[in-house]
Amino acid sequence: MAGLPIKRLTESDVNSRLSVPKEWWDVIRPLFGEEDRRREIEVWAVDGVGMFWEFRCAVRQKGPYKKPVLQSEGWLKFVNYKRLRAGDVVILETVENQFRGTRFLLRALKCHADGHWFDV
Repeated sequence: MAGLPIKRLTESDVNSRLSVPKEWWDVIRPLFGEEDRRREIEVWAVDGVGMFWEFRCAVRQKGPYKKPVLQSEGWLKFVNYKRLRAGDVVILETVENQFRGTRFLLRALKCHADGHWFDV
């Protein structure tokens, strides 16, 4: 996982919405357009086992940092399906999939008892 933009999930992340880390925001921000007037966009991703997911990324309009989040509806479906808990990890990679029309690979990982991480 070294060098990949990882996010270790918090209680808030798994119970309401995902607070988008800065490294992810750098990748997602261009989807909002050059003028940054849009408050939310759709983000389509494929997960580590090939399933398609839709999320809405929303930002605050004021302040120097937009505080982007993946809103609860799509995000909580992902969390519940994957049975994610605080301490699990998600990784966002830029991997365009023209067949599915996605730009991202969103991997969810859990730690096995032997200390190795695996995709769920």
